[in-house]
Amino acid sequence: MTHIFYKQDTQYKLSAKDFAFYQENGYLIVENLIPADICQNLKDQAHLYAKDKIHNYLNFHRDLDSFKDLILNKHIHDICDQLQNKRMIPIGSIFFFGKPNNPLENGSLPHQDNYAAKAPSGSYFVAALALDDCDTSNGALKVYPGSHKLGELPYKESKNFEFDENGNLIKNYPIGNQVTPPSSLIEKTLEYKAGSVIFMHTNTIHCADKNTNNNEKWRHKFYMHFIKDGDPFWPGWNAKRQIMERGPARTL
Repeated sequence: MTHIFYKQDTQYKLSAKDFAFYQENGYLIVENLIPADICQNLKDQAHLYAKDKIHNYLNFHRDLDSFKDLILNKHIHDICDQLQNKRMIPIGSIFFFGKPNNPLENGSLPHQDNYAAKAPSGSYFVAALALDDCDTSNGALKVYPGSHKLGELPYKESKNFEFDENGNLIKNYPIGNQVTPPSSLIEKTLEYKAGSVIFMHTNTIHCADKNTNNNEKWRHKFYMHFIKDGDPFWPGWNAKRQIMERGPARTL
């Protein structure tokens, strides 16, 4: 089994340009952060684990060691800490298979993320690893740059998952409690390569279309969730978020 123990003996430092981009837009794409062989290994393990039950999965990192290694990756922590100016603690994850035309995956509505964790505004944080090349053809992430400056917006509550009596997922609704983006903001579809990690402010409005690619182009993605050290959060009925140990603190 491949583990992520490579070139983490030094701190990953963002450039002033990267930090300024994040401050202005509410997201940052760091390319080539995770090597191609690791990405393929993660996809292989996900499919082996899921077998024929292809849908969104919460907390792969609790059952699969390589996903645990990923959410504990020092360079990912370095970047989270710098962008949030605080030591960030991993608390949960969700894996999207992104199979084309999968009835158990239905994209997401325009939303902000803190509806799920109910943490202090700006405390909750997301880092998403792309395991495939993504663009408009397979439902890449859409964002509203600058929307993080709006604070938390009113939202319409919606159901995300439906389970049978045995706990099996039988229906997946579009993810997220929907917000209405102001007309002054322009939606942007991102493009990124496998191995890129998208870091996103909790108030950045984002969404993704259902993958309807006709050439069987998948969109595997692993979202990692973080909280500012010491801040409270709601574990969630299904997500069951919990604090993880991430190693010694470093000086920001």
